[in-house]
Amino acid sequence: MLKSIYLVGVVSLLFSQLAFAGDIGAAFEALKNTGVNYEPDGAVCEELERVRLSATYPEDQFIITGDVEYSTGGLTVGELDTIVIERATGKVVLLGEVKCWKNLDGALLKAKSQMNRFFWNLEKNPAALQFTSYDGLKYSADQFATNIPFYTVGPQGAVAKGFTYEFDLTLKETQKLRMMILKCQQNGECTRPQY
Repeated sequence: MLKSIYLVGVVSLLFSQLAFAGDIGAAFEALKNTGVNYEPDGAVCEELERVRLSATYPEDQFIITGDVEYSTGGLTVGELDTIVIERATGKVVLLGEVKCWKNLDGALLKAKSQMNRFFWNLEKNPAALQFTSYDGLKYSADQFATNIPFYTVGPQGAVAKGFTYEFDLTLKETQKLRMMILKCQQNGECTRPQY
C-alpha cells in the first residue's frame, strides 16, 4: 500500500511536467549535443525521458541514467531503461521502462514483464546480480529495494492503453526526431557518440 501511495505521488509529479509540448524543434535542441548513440530505435525515447526527469530530479541531488543490463552471472537477463539514484545515499529511488512502439498493448506487457523479471531476480537471488553499464557507474543489488516505485512511459496515446505516462510527441514525431539527430550527427553538426 505504501508503495502505491508513493507511486501515485511520483506519478502526479511526473504528469505535471510537459517537456516539449509537442515541439519537435525543442526536443531536437535538447538532444542534439548529448552524444548519445541514436542508432537503436528506443534510444531517442529513453533520452527524452531522461531530459524530462531532469526537471523533477535536480542534478545536484540525483543521477538520472539508464541502459543498465543485468545478469545472474551468465547471459544478460534484462535491461533497466531509466534509473534515478539519490546522490546522498547511492540508493535507487525510481525505475522506468520506456517503450515507443506502434503496438502499445504489447509494449505495456513487455515493460511490465521486464520490471517483474528484475524484481523477481532482485528478491530471489540478489547476491548473483551483476550489472553492466555504459555510463561508467558501478551498481550493486543493495542499491535497489524490492519496493522501488516504477512507471512506464510511451508516445502520445500510451496513457489510454494503461501506461503511467506519455510523451507529448507522437510515435511518428519521435521517429522523425531520431532521423533528424542521426542526420545531424552524420553531418558533424551535432555531437557524435563516443563508441
